Amino acid sequence: MIANSSSGAAFSGALTPRYTDQDTWRHVNNSRAYQLHIEARMQALVHRFGPDAWFSDAERLRPLRAITQFRAMSFYGSDIQFSVTLIGVDRDCVQFRSELHQNDQLVGIQDIWLGAFLKHERVPLPDDVYRSFRADVDAAPSAMPDENYSHYAEDFSRFPVLRELTPRYADFDADSQRSEAALARYMEQARFGTLQSVDMGDLGLLIAALDITFLHYRASSTPVDLVTGVSHVGNTSFQLTGGARSRHGVHAIANSVMVVVDLETNRPAPLTDDIRGQLEKLRL
Repeated sequence: MIANSSSGAAFSGALTPRYTDQDTWRHVNNSRAYQLHIEARMQALVHRFGPDAWFSDAERLRPLRAITQFRAMSFYGSDIQFSVTLIGVDRDCVQFRSELHQNDQLVGIQDIWLGAFLKHERVPLPDDVYRSFRADVDAAPSAMPDENYSHYAEDFSRFPVLRELTPRYADFDADSQRSEAALARYMEQARFGTLQSVDMGDLGLLIAALDITFLHYRASSTPVDLVTGVSHVGNTSFQLTGGARSRHGVHAIANSVMVVVDLETNRPAPLTDDIRGQLEKLRL
C-alpha cells in the first residue's frame, strides 16, 4: 500500500526471510538483512513507476550512500513488515528511509541517498522521476552526515589486512553491473577477513551499524582487493573500516560498528584487555 506521511510518500508491505538467509547464529545474516532493505525499496519504486522499474537501459537510480542500523536480530519463520518513506529530492539526488519490523519489534533502519547513473556516469535525475518524487515531498534530501573514512580510499596500502576476492557471476545484477548487494557482501567479507585473526574468547560479535559510500558499479571478471583495518576502539565496541577495489578503481568504502556481546545474554560486554591488544595491532 502507499499513503501520505509527514515526510512524504510511504510504501509498506511484508517480506518473508528465507531459510538460506540465516547465519551461524541462526538469525538473519546482516548482509541478507541489508538485502531486505533493497527489496523493500525496489518494491516501492516498482509501485511508483510501474512493473518495469526494476531494470533500465537508460538512467538508473543507484545508491550513493547507505547508512544501515541493525537494531535487533531477526529470524526465519516470521514475516518482516517494511515501510519505505520518501524523505526528500532535488535534481541530483533522492533520499529514502526504510524500516523493518518483525513481531512488532523494530529490527532495522536504513537511510539511503540515490543518484541517477547512465553508462556508469552520474547524471541528473530524469525529469519524470524528479517530478514524481517532488509531487509527494516538497523538501530537499537531508545533508549526508559527516563521515571520516572516505579518505582511506586514497591509499589502500595503509590497511593492515588485504585479501583478494574472485568475482562471481552472482555479483552481477539485472543490468549486468556490480550489484549493490554484492558490494555490501564484499564489505562483510572484508570484515570477516580481519576478524578471523581476532580471538574473542568466550565473547561474541554483532554488527550494529554499516555506513557504505558507493563510488562505482563497473563489473569485471578481474580480482577485487578487499582491505580492512580497525579505525576506533571503544569500551564495548570498535569500528572497522574497509573497502573494495578492482581495476576500475575503488568500488566502495565502508565503516562498520561492531559490538562485543555476552553469548549467554546477547547484551554488550566490555572488551577484554586481550581483545583490545589484538585490535590495536590491526589499527589503521
